[in-house]
Amino acid sequence: MTKRTAARAAPLQHDKVPFGKPTLGAAAAPRSRLEDDVLKPLDPDRLNDLGECLFTLNNRRYGPIPGAYVVVCIEEGRRWCVGQLCADRTKPLVLFEAEVYTSPTVAQARAEEIRASRNEALPGRNT
Repeated sequence: MTKRTAARAAPLQHDKVPFGKPTLGAAAAPRSRLEDDVLKPLDPDRLNDLGECLFTLNNRRYGPIPGAYVVVCIEEGRRWCVGQLCADRTKPLVLFEAEVYTSPTVAQARAEEIRASRNEALPGRNT
């Protein structure tokens, strides 16, 4: 078995870049503890698919998507964190650890404030 076939036969790991998949942008930086807690239980194949969709929606560019701020529940019913969608196979979500709130409405308002302060429009496809 060659290195290439062994790499293909090995299960996909969350903290590794998928074999043969080019990654740029956020993949260069390791996941934070908070991002790992949120993303680790998810199916890596679906994360890969999500990254590909975000890559397409971001006009075939890797990295954080301008204006695509989201609120993620990090502790069920208790804590929410503001994050940004990222066109990347291994890290489709960048969470801002300093932006953790106890109310989803406060977190949503903060996400909108961040978008407005950076003068970013809601993401959309350019044709």
